[in-house]
Formats: sequence, structure tokens, C-alpha cells
Amino acid sequence: MGETATLVPRPATVISIVTEELRPLVRRIDTEGLYPAGILRRLGEAGAFAHHRRDRVKGSRGIIDAIAAMTEVGADCLSTAFCVWCQDALVWYLDRADNPAPRERYLAAVAAGRRLGGTGLSNPMKFFSGLEPLALKGVRVAGGYRVTGRLPFVSNLDEDHLFASIFALEDAPERKIMALFRGGQDGVSLARNAHFIALEGTGTYSTLIRHAFVANEDTLSDDADRFVPRIRQGFVLLQAGMGLGIARGAARLMRSDGASGRRAAQLPLGPDTIETRAAALEARIAAHAESAEDPDRRVFLEVLRTRLDLSWLALEAAQAAMLQFGARAYLVGSEAARRLREAQFVAIITPSVKHILAELAKEEADAVKPTLHSRLNHLSQSI
Repeated sequence: MGETATLVPRPATVISIVTEELRPLVRRIDTEGLYPAGILRRLGEAGAFAHHRRDRVKGSRGIIDAIAAMTEVGADCLSTAFCVWCQDALVWYLDRADNPAPRERYLAAVAAGRRLGGTGLSNPMKFFSGLEPLALKGVRVAGGYRVTGRLPFVSNLDEDHLFASIFALEDAPERKIMALFRGGQDGVSLARNAHFIALEGTGTYSTLIRHAFVANEDTLSDDADRFVPRIRQGFVLLQAGMGLGIARGAARLMRSDGASGRRAAQLPLGPDTIETRAAALEARIAAHAESAEDPDRRVFLEVLRTRLDLSWLALEAAQAAMLQFGARAYLVGSEAARRLREAQFVAIITPSVKHILAELAKEEADAVKPTLHSRLNHLSQSI
């Protein structure tokens, strides 16, 4: 008898995990609120969360590859893609932390999907834009801080999952600390107080923090005012995988519609146009990735403009799929209706369309001030 050949299992890729493992679960994730922890761990094993680690020596390619992986996931399921973004954002913070201790302790496990977690920066990002007060306050104690406050929604959470947030010191509110917390640690409780029209399967909790101890070793930065401008571009850029995923998923859905799709040729937005717009946005994202850690506000505003256009594309692509499928899209459980609900989330997650427009309006107002001042000065001199 000849030797029996040994079959070596093919390493899982993001595409194979999505098609073979995630796709059969999408309906349950959407309708039952199933949190896809197992899928996230598998994606971590496949390297989906590690592309943008600095030790990968990829330069701008790293963040582009991270977005591409998220896009593959988001073309089928935005709930899972959103959890991918949460995990990617946590890797981004850890890898760039001022304090090396949390990086050495957690980064490898988070980037490999062995430790899951969320971002916790929705409220702080709104705070830095002047839209909300900072929700968390802390006091200095031996070995660290005691922190109190409430974050309404933090996602990709469960007991023992990590999340980052920012608190101000009570006796020196101008000083802000960015640190890690752990779901279920003493003083940190998770509660589900709301139900959403989509993305129920994202491990989203109201997070109540009561005198929770944060050790010095779990602080990411002792100067969040300086640290946030260095990480905010990556925070926003990485979300591109959600918008692109919705757009590509909607285009694929429309193409699968056969004869009915051909009868929809007169609709204003078809799958070819969606793909063309997505490709143009990918080119802009690649350009932004070259300066993803630049703290300059003008550079950040350009990223926000691209993020805004991704929101519009996601909404318009999902709407186009609804229009093409017509009454079939309006049935409970239709994929087109799910994609529309998911696209609306892309437009309201921080930074939301409203948030971005407020930032851009602020820039326009700032640009007008010097001209107005100059005119008034000229007028005063001529009187």
C-alpha cells in the first residue's frame, strides 16, 4: 500500500470566515441579538485586527488592510463589522499609548482576538468637539485613580472585556487621563437598558462606573488633550470599513436580483455607480492613511469630510437596494431592509453626520473671522 497523503488544513482567511462561518449567523445576529464572539476570535486568529500594529512595518498599508478586512465583514453583516471596528480601535489606542505598560500587557492578546473589547470614546470625542460634558471624573489615590460616571453606550463588551475612556480629575479638571477599564471589575457594571432597531448583537451596554480603581499601569496617557489628536484620525478612518461594507453589500444584493434588477435600470443609483463611488472613496482613504497620526486639525477635518461622504454613500446605496426590490424589501426579514437599518447606524455613530457637520461649520466660521476682522479694521480706519 502506498502512503496516505496528509491533508494540511487551509489557514482561515477573513473571506473564508465570513462566507463559511459568519454568513449562516447573520439573521440570528440581526433578529436575536446574537453577539458573534466566536466569529471575532476567529477573525483575530486570521490577523484581521493586527494589520495596523506599528511593529508590522507596513506604514500606511496597515490601516488600509485593516479597513479592507472590515469591509469584507461589513458587506455581509454590519453588526460584526462594527465589533471589528471596536476591536481595531482598541488596538490603535494600545499600540500608540504614551504608557508602555498596557501595551506590553494587552496589545498582543487584543490584536490576536484572544481578548475582546470596545472603544469607550464616544462621549470624550463629543466632549472635545464641545457637544457634551465629559462623563467620567476621577480622583488620585495611591497607585492610580478612583473613577466615577456613566457611559450610555459602549460596544463589543462583556464581562472581562476591555474598554478605554477618558476622565477629568476632580481637583484639576483641566487635566484629563485616558485609561483602560474592564467589564465586571469592581465598580464597573454593565446593563442593557435599551433595544435598538439594528445592531442588537454588538455587545452594547450602558456602563456604570462607581469609584472603580484604575491602576497607573492601565493608564494609556496622562495627557489626553495631547494624546487624542494623535489617535482621532485612526479612530475615524478605521470606520471606513463599515460604510464601504454597506455600499458593497448593497451593490452585490442589487446584482443578485436578476431580471428585476435589469428592470430597475432607470433608478438614479445602480450597483456600478455605487462601486465607482466606493472606489473613489478608497483612494481618498489611502491618501489619508499616509498621515493617520498627524495631530493637525486641518488634516483631521479632511478625514471628517471623507467620513461624511462614506455616510452618504452607505445611506444612498441601501436606499437604492430598497427601491430596486420594492415591496419585497418591505417584508419583515428582508435583506434590503436590514441593510437600510444598518446604513442609518453608519450615519449616527460617533462622529455622526450631525457631529461632523457641526465641526465643519465651526471651521467655516473660523475662516470667516479673520476676513470679518480685517474688514471691520479697515472700516474703523477709514472713518
